Amino acid sequence: MKKLILYLLLSFIVSYGSYNITILMIPNIIYKVFHYKIVNNQNVQDNELKHFNIPNDQSRDVVMPNPDFLYSTSFYDLSNGDLNLKGKMPDSTYWSVSFYKPNTVNWFVKNDNEFIDNNLDMKITLSNSDQENIIVSPVKKGFMIIRILVEKKDNKSIDYYKALQKSITLN
Repeated sequence: MKKLILYLLLSFIVSYGSYNITILMIPNIIYKVFHYKIVNNQNVQDNELKHFNIPNDQSRDVVMPNPDFLYSTSFYDLSNGDLNLKGKMPDSTYWSVSFYKPNTVNWFVKNDNEFIDNNLDMKITLSNSDQENIIVSPVKKGFMIIRILVEKKDNKSIDYYKALQKSITLN
């Protein structure tokens, strides 16, 4: 009977430890590795936007990219104050803005149907606010991704969407 209790207790401790490692540590490790790769391989610092071209079958900058989207990403850091996200977005196609915590949990998403017009104008802050264009981040550091659907793949359309993508600023 003592051996059974000992085995059950050991099983519980191993299960509890494995669960905590999986849930609490692995997502943060993934974030840190991804952050390291972007900073060192792409030469993009925190609070700088990286605009990616439309992915193809050889693209690996964005994990499992959808070939119908242009992506803009940034690791944000609110340690030195608020950030302003601005830009002109398409008025006739899907686009979205998403924010993630370092543990990879998505905490905010807003798409084109939820904006009044096609002007992207948001403030990311740690301070509480009820204003519509102010996004209160639950963490100082995180990850942001903007997706723009490119419906037509002709050069004129791609150039139009890329120009909109390049209008996006984070400062």
